[in-house]
Amino acid sequence: MRSFWRRLLPLVGVALLLAALWALHAELRGVTLDSLWAALHQLAWPAVLGALALTILNYAVLAGYDLLAFVYLGRSFSKWRIAMASFVGYAISNSAGFGVLSGASARYRFYSRWGFNGQDISRIVVFYSGTFWVGLLMLGGLGLVYHPPAELAGFRWLGVVPLLICAAYFAASILHRKPMRIVGFEIGFPAPTLVVAQFALSTLDWALAAGVFWILLASPRPAFLQTAGTFVLAQVAGLITQVPAGLGVFEWMVAALKLSQPKPALLAAFLVYRLIYYVLPLVGALAVLMVDAAYHRRHLAQRWGRSVVGLTISLAPKLLAGFTFIAGAVLIFSGATPEITSRLAGLAQLVPDPVVALSHFIGSLVGLLLLLVSQALARRANAAWTVTVGLLVVGMAASLLKGFDYEEATVLALLLALLLAARAEFDRRSALFTYPFSRKWFTAVTLVVMASVVLSLFAFRHEHAQELWWRFALFSDASRFLRATVGVAIVLLAVGLRQLLRPDAPPLPLPTDADIEAMGTVIAKQRTASAYLGYLRDKALLWNEDRTAFLMYAVQGRTWVALHDPVGPPSAVPGLIRRFLELVDDSDGVPVFYEVRKDYLYRYADFGLAFAKTGEEALVPLPAFSLDGGSRKKMRLIYHRLAKEGATLRIIPAAEVAAILPALREVSDAWLAAKGTAEKGFSLGFFDKEYLPRFPVVTLEVNGTIEAFATLWPGPHKIELSVDLMRFRPTAPKSAIEGLLIYVMLWGKTEGYQWFNLGMAPLSGLESTARAPLWVKIATYLYRYGELFYNFQGLRGYKDKFDPVWESIYIAYPGGLSLPNVLLDVSALIAGGYHGILLKRGR
Repeated sequence: MRSFWRRLLPLVGVALLLAALWALHAELRGVTLDSLWAALHQLAWPAVLGALALTILNYAVLAGYDLLAFVYLGRSFSKWRIAMASFVGYAISNSAGFGVLSGASARYRFYSRWGFNGQDISRIVVFYSGTFWVGLLMLGGLGLVYHPPAELAGFRWLGVVPLLICAAYFAASILHRKPMRIVGFEIGFPAPTLVVAQFALSTLDWALAAGVFWILLASPRPAFLQTAGTFVLAQVAGLITQVPAGLGVFEWMVAALKLSQPKPALLAAFLVYRLIYYVLPLVGALAVLMVDAAYHRRHLAQRWGRSVVGLTISLAPKLLAGFTFIAGAVLIFSGATPEITSRLAGLAQLVPDPVVALSHFIGSLVGLLLLLVSQALARRANAAWTVTVGLLVVGMAASLLKGFDYEEATVLALLLALLLAARAEFDRRSALFTYPFSRKWFTAVTLVVMASVVLSLFAFRHEHAQELWWRFALFSDASRFLRATVGVAIVLLAVGLRQLLRPDAPPLPLPTDADIEAMGTVIAKQRTASAYLGYLRDKALLWNEDRTAFLMYAVQGRTWVALHDPVGPPSAVPGLIRRFLELVDDSDGVPVFYEVRKDYLYRYADFGLAFAKTGEEALVPLPAFSLDGGSRKKMRLIYHRLAKEGATLRIIPAAEVAAILPALREVSDAWLAAKGTAEKGFSLGFFDKEYLPRFPVVTLEVNGTIEAFATLWPGPHKIELSVDLMRFRPTAPKSAIEGLLIYVMLWGKTEGYQWFNLGMAPLSGLESTARAPLWVKIATYLYRYGELFYNFQGLRGYKDKFDPVWESIYIAYPGGLSLPNVLLDVSALIAGGYHGILLKRGR
């Protein structure tokens, strides 16, 4: 059911978009392409230039949101830098939907690099989001009260509600001076003077945005306040649906609320408004990001050398992929609409009719291929970059030869220039269609093709298809469209069948002997012993390019789980995280980093991952460990009682372990049978005849028979010592494992080890407060009352006897509501399947 709803959510967004487009079609019924083209020609250049000027002024005012936020923070900073981050943030959020999230992500790129922490950035986001809404409420309320649309004339009183909200906010800034606590950090109400500035700035912002649309309307224009009220209501509808840029929803609301405009003129205003207010700033933001990425790469190279250059995180590939998708859609839509007659007549003097028909066919195919290749472009594939450049060149030629569409050719040329400038961003060596299309991407491609068919039915509804297939006349647009549509459909069907019939993904590439040897070299330079789990060979290894660092991972369902932090020098960690995320994205999976320490949490956050505490790890300081003192009386009794019962404890070197494997196997099998469980894996060791002889083994013997044993992990440089596999017979002396651990700690102290790692206590250390997330409250409840599934508190209490230092352990995951499903998949991975989760688990 979770998978069902996850797949349904994107379809809900698509359904809302299609419903809005259908409703808009109903509102604008009767508009022909000729009337639309005439309305576009009637748009006066002063109105277009005025819209451009108002847009520039509007984005300058939007920069004031962030400048005001810095006044609220009490921080002074370079104003031009703030303005740059603000422009990029708003240009992206205005077009991408989910404005708070997408705008915050863009700002985080700049502000985090300039030294601002997460709480500072969060306060900035909260402040400018509040500023955004107060102006919207103010202007919308005034518009409803004084100049409501005719359809809402009887509901003027509704305009009082947003005005009262504004008044309440202003009153709270005067009366409520205590800070509020939101999602773990405190935020106070701004001072009344700042609130007044918020109202003024935001109202001006929304007035300018409405003015851009108003100035593009045909004369006589409706009253500005009426337009502003309609504009705000339509924007709110778009925000509620979260369709990117409110596309379709905004237009439908404006058309439905009747602005006394001719329908062709209203549609022309929509198109030009979208181009000026959304597309041009987005292109500008992309240019800023590319210049910034190039400068930042040079800056990093000067400071730290060429090895760090490849680690720059850039938004450019995804934005360029989005523009490529749009360019493909433009070519397909262009093929579904008639060419301009005057241009075709001029072209006929230079180009034969068959060339025009062939160019039309090629242009539509290029459009489809751009749609298909854009996903590989988002994945930074170098082959995708090469193919896209070639397609754009062919598309430019086809646009000019099919009807002298220089506007299309110009758009494609601009995109080509951006791609050439961003060549360094596409550095992944992979074939074009190495990886499958994601469901969302292929659905989007299919919807664009379907929309082009609907558009053609509108454009050529008076033509008769049976007469058009073999007509090769210069002005036969419908014939050219039909042939191009068949070609596009055939290619799309072929790609869909290829994806459907492609073989299942090969099994995980388990480590080779060469991998194991190289892994040992890397582990020898580390401080911890946990990387020894790689010797189990039940996890795949992901290496960096020079094989000086690696990451262990396995797959359960769609969840790709990396075990622990990347192993290797700190400088290699960001690159490995990035490579793993790309690998998961290529397979349309869910990335998870399990049992990671706090050292690299900021690295996971840099890549957009959230993290949650899953427990604590017990580290015993060995130099201070002793059996002396009153607090250790019980340990001394256990240790000495084992000696009196004839138990012998000894360390068997790794070279001698192979000889005693049969005896160890007997103990292991007896332990599994007594516990009623099966072997675990992934993050836990299991009995393996190749794995055990790699390490020393500590044994507890009675009368020459091994009753209990544990494999030792002697960490590099004698920093950390730990045990992995611990097994005992039912006939073993009481407290055999505790006595074994005591012996190992005393031995480790003598050998000069600094820490003994007792392992993790799951769900330990979580605090269930009134403001804690729901999953923390559930986890805390399980910790206290979940003995049926696992002895959480007992394990914590057992390890506490050794007076360890507790260190928090985390899981990094994509965030949102994915955590329960992620934890279930991780548990299944450890237990050997979902059925093994309910079996008792031991170590």
